[in-house]
Amino acid sequence: MRKFIGAIALLLCFCSAWGQVAEPSDSLLQVYQSTDARFYRFNYPSKSASGEDVVLSSLLIAWMPSKPTLTDSIESLHIYSHYTITADKESPSSDSNMTDRLLFGALVKGKYGLGMNPDHNFIAKCIVIAPDYEGYGVSKDRNHPYLSQDVTAQQVLDAVDYGMMLYEKHVSDERALAVKNDWRSYSWGFSQGGAVALAVQRHIEQNELSDALHFHGSICGDGPYDMIETLRYYMNDDGTSYDASTSHQEGMTTMPMVIPMIIKGMLDSHPDMQEHTLEDYISQQLLDTGIMDWIASKTLSTGDIHKLWYKQLQEGLDANGRHYTPEQMAELFYSPAINTVWARVDKLFTPGFYAYIQETNGFETAPTEQGDVWQDLHRAMMDNSLSTGWEPQHRIQFVHSKGDTVVPYSNYLAFRDAHIADEGELFRIDDSLTPLDHTAAGTSFFISLVTGSCGDYFTWLDEISDPTSIKPAFAEWQTESLDWYSLDGRRLNTRPTAKGIYIHAGRKVLVK
Repeated sequence: MRKFIGAIALLLCFCSAWGQVAEPSDSLLQVYQSTDARFYRFNYPSKSASGEDVVLSSLLIAWMPSKPTLTDSIESLHIYSHYTITADKESPSSDSNMTDRLLFGALVKGKYGLGMNPDHNFIAKCIVIAPDYEGYGVSKDRNHPYLSQDVTAQQVLDAVDYGMMLYEKHVSDERALAVKNDWRSYSWGFSQGGAVALAVQRHIEQNELSDALHFHGSICGDGPYDMIETLRYYMNDDGTSYDASTSHQEGMTTMPMVIPMIIKGMLDSHPDMQEHTLEDYISQQLLDTGIMDWIASKTLSTGDIHKLWYKQLQEGLDANGRHYTPEQMAELFYSPAINTVWARVDKLFTPGFYAYIQETNGFETAPTEQGDVWQDLHRAMMDNSLSTGWEPQHRIQFVHSKGDTVVPYSNYLAFRDAHIADEGELFRIDDSLTPLDHTAAGTSFFISLVTGSCGDYFTWLDEISDPTSIKPAFAEWQTESLDWYSLDGRRLNTRPTAKGIYIHAGRKVLVK
């Protein structure tokens, strides 16, 4: 009986701990250590999408050589914004996320130059702050305000402010390297993270934080800076846009879960959207698949969701008192490969909203009526565009593939066309990842960061003003010194001899 009572008490203790509201951290909690890198988790205070006080979580990685010298110090801060995730296990601070640990471990260990290119040592002698975003980590029970740019940028910078304050405590206790007086910071990310990185730069500049953060600029990979341009691509591209041949088909979206995530993000964060619901915009059939419950559960990756949809496409669906045959599911979904599902835009949206975006001037003319169900969403997406409405003060290195069917190249073009006078001086484009699609482009983007082949990006961001010095992102002199990788990201010991397609120097290379 005593053992039973003790077990119950222990269970209640655990339940109580699980139910506790997270509090801001008093210090960094070390969760992992690799060669020359220490990994910490911390909680920090911020504001939610609705303006409430909220506690969020973040990962912080710091360079710490195994045998530090008296002259060693932190020379740079990387403000990292992560790509789109749907499972909490994919968030940066998750113990399950070994991908980010390998990525940041390789970055901080100094593959950039500590022996390869000394001019790039400052990149590896760094701190990386990688927030989870609202809706993941300690706030996983909350909705994630997807592509609500101002909200997420503020939350990311709150993590930077609080994380650096906690790091200074470790410095004062002689448990960490001091930060160099002339340190520098950069904002970077890919996909959703590419857009957040740009939003972070805008927030820094508009709130006069550049000097405090020693800010030098951003690296933005395949980011959705303009949701309306993205929708236009889904509706109109036949696989031939931007002189890049792709498998995309007119009227299709190749990553269907992104559309309801965008609309839910607007509903949760934009003041004009408070009276509307998902049912106003998303078809009943797509909602019946269970997508919103899957996203809310934070347990399924985007790959898991594709597999569940693929099964529904093969077997049909019974949900909420409605039955859909496989033939009816095929009206909504299309599968170009096993466990891969695309969606038809006309069946994904409600008829009313689809008719609105199909009208000749539907997305061409700025909305004027507040309270109109279609125009309010249109306005919310325009308000969260990063292409217009500001003038950058620091350099931006864009990295985009013209073959990306998830986040199309038109996102970069929308920014370029709004700031054309600054092209080459305040921003430039590297489109050498073409013709890679979104996932493969992301793999190449991150490999280039941890192998040092994009050290030129950081060098260019640091230059004061000399457009004539702009060099190709992957300089020829680097080619022979860089590692080779298979398409699934495995590093090879030497240049491959077997025929096939590999990634080398951030590019897709055919070995004959």
